[in-house]
Amino acid sequence: MKFRYTRLTAFALLLAASAQARIEAPDHVIYGNATLFGDPVAPGQRIELRSSASGQILTSYELGSDTRLGDQFVLRIPMDAVNPIIDGRARPGDPVRIFINDVLSAETTVGPEGVAVRLDIDPQNLGTGPSLDIADATVFEGNAGTTPVVFDVSLNTTSPDADVVLFWETRDDTATGGPSCTAGVDYLSGSSSLVLAPGDLGGTITVQACGDRVIENTEHFQLALTGVQGGVLARPSATATIIDDDDVPALRVADVTLLEPAAGTTTQAVFTPTLSKNSDFEARFDYTTEPVNAVPGIDYQADSGTVTIPAGDLAADIPITILHAPGATAPKSFLLRFSNPFNLTFDDDLGLAVINDPAFKPAVELEQDVVNQQDQVVGLASPTALALSPDGAFAYVTSEALDSVLVFRRNAANGHLAPVSRYSVNEAGFAEAGLVAPLDVVVSPDGRHVYVAASEDDAVVVMARNASTGALTFVENQDDTGAAGANLDGVRRLQISADGNHLYAAGSNANALVTFARDAGTGALTFLEAEITAADDPNDAGGVVEAMIRPAGIALSADGTQAYVASRFGDAVQVFERDADPASADFGRLSFVTAYRNELLGIVGLDGAFNIRVSADNAHVYVAAEAENAIALFDRNPDGTLQQRSVWRHETPDRPGLIGVQGLAISPDGLEVFAGGFADNSLSIFRRIQPDDEDNLPYGELVVRQTLFDDQGDLLNMAGPTAVVPSADDEHLYVVANEDNAIVVLRRISLDVVFDDGFGD
Repeated sequence: MKFRYTRLTAFALLLAASAQARIEAPDHVIYGNATLFGDPVAPGQRIELRSSASGQILTSYELGSDTRLGDQFVLRIPMDAVNPIIDGRARPGDPVRIFINDVLSAETTVGPEGVAVRLDIDPQNLGTGPSLDIADATVFEGNAGTTPVVFDVSLNTTSPDADVVLFWETRDDTATGGPSCTAGVDYLSGSSSLVLAPGDLGGTITVQACGDRVIENTEHFQLALTGVQGGVLARPSATATIIDDDDVPALRVADVTLLEPAAGTTTQAVFTPTLSKNSDFEARFDYTTEPVNAVPGIDYQADSGTVTIPAGDLAADIPITILHAPGATAPKSFLLRFSNPFNLTFDDDLGLAVINDPAFKPAVELEQDVVNQQDQVVGLASPTALALSPDGAFAYVTSEALDSVLVFRRNAANGHLAPVSRYSVNEAGFAEAGLVAPLDVVVSPDGRHVYVAASEDDAVVVMARNASTGALTFVENQDDTGAAGANLDGVRRLQISADGNHLYAAGSNANALVTFARDAGTGALTFLEAEITAADDPNDAGGVVEAMIRPAGIALSADGTQAYVASRFGDAVQVFERDADPASADFGRLSFVTAYRNELLGIVGLDGAFNIRVSADNAHVYVAAEAENAIALFDRNPDGTLQQRSVWRHETPDRPGLIGVQGLAISPDGLEVFAGGFADNSLSIFRRIQPDDEDNLPYGELVVRQTLFDDQGDLLNMAGPTAVVPSADDEHLYVVANEDNAIVVLRRISLDVVFDDGFGD
């Protein structure tokens, strides 16, 4: 009995133990590759397996946590085969879902215990349509109104036969939304849907950010994707970043000047665009090279791209390759232009590179900048014209903006100008002077008088001149109240005869050329006649004046027998016979001969004829055509009529200047022609071919010697050149810079010196 009891006791103990302990079942294992819509999943992302019935997480894996698995995942599912099932375990056949960072990526069932199954997972394998991804968006808020915040939505494939509909709504983060852009509202909140039709691969969702001038921190809001029909979401939301642009850094860049490399080598022009301050965000902008007179592929390698200045940095380098060009050439230039700024504004949107050839000898060198409000210069606002006294001791300059005439003393040795005095109606003795909007000034050949054309006073102002001090005294006005009448309307150009006996004035608005006799003693003018377009002067043998509309330039032949007019709106040159016989009753009077009109009878290059000059040897007439961006050459016949020979138009790289050309002059020695391009702030210097030159070019032809531009190298005050005036001693050249309120003084370098040094053009 005792033995039986022992066996029963042992059996009872075994039953009790089995009721409290379970045999552990081996795991079911799922492993494989994980991708999100075809793209690899980055290490550190979490992959979870959840019960389809309860949503409970049964197991998970952090991608990359087991280096032995590389970029694969493994999910070890704890199993339970005994009732009741323990919470957190599974049995064969249980439905489960697998998620990549909360994105449903697979649906399957649990397999047998102790078995490993490979399953590559990707949301797009679920067969719920194409995946939709949305990109974050970053904008500057703007200073007023609204700025669009554009979210790009993309599909990984097109929907073949049904619309894909994406539902969205905005949600505040650090930025505050509202129904309208009132104080404190950073963006316009809202909700809507985006419909992508079959065949579409993407679309955009636009939310408006509110602009203001309040300095703020960078702010964010969310575009939540609340649902989708016909597709699956790759991410649940996108972030909008609104950068306050009331305090973004400004970008500026210095110009670059360098020497051309030696033959067989290259060098770099390195631009260093620099921010005014650093930023918590990267700054970006695009750049591209643009030629001025340098030729891509010959002088430099063209380039373009995008520059990123990392957050916290201030600058970046942009190297441009410079090439060796054959021959000795004038300085060549190109621009580096900026565009598409991000997290910055442009103080300068371009930089200039100047390539200097060591073998080149320039035509001019900068001597002096005479600038308004600098170095005791006062009143040099919008200068239009300059005239030198016959002895070269003084310069007279008209200020269109301040209705005045300025007097400068000239240093003959270096050409420098020093201010002496200024005359306007506010000066004693000038109250009656009609100086409103003066456009031109001339000094009589005897140096005793100065004459000014004042366009808005329709007047020629006569002033006596002190030859020792340069001082002026008002004498009289010749205006529309006198004998010349309305023929001086808009007077803009004057020309005095070499003998000093007559003054000719172009009444631009009157389409008239007025002739005055000059009293050499007092300087006073006496009206003689007016030649008017479309009118026939009955007192001379000439016919009806043709196409003299808005006359802008006047020139007399060296022998005084002809007058030539450049007509800006008539696109023409008029020829007048001038009576040069002092004994004649008609001395100084004009008689119309003919007109050379643009695009008639083979004449070209005269569109906007603005200025005109006759060579000292009477052989050639040069015309500056403003709208044509050109200089036209006419051969002059013994009777004063003309034959057109050549036209030199703006043409990069051979003739990079001349755009809007207005100023025109021939050097006293006849070796050079100067032209000022008003629209491109240029000075073009041409060598004028001489009869004994060895260029195999006809006498009078022009060859570019050098072209200079404002803000190139040392030239910083030459914007809007309206006039170019060479000194009588051939030593200096004066450029009237209307838009820079300045006179640029240049020293001429003799062509003989250049040739003696062995350098040509």
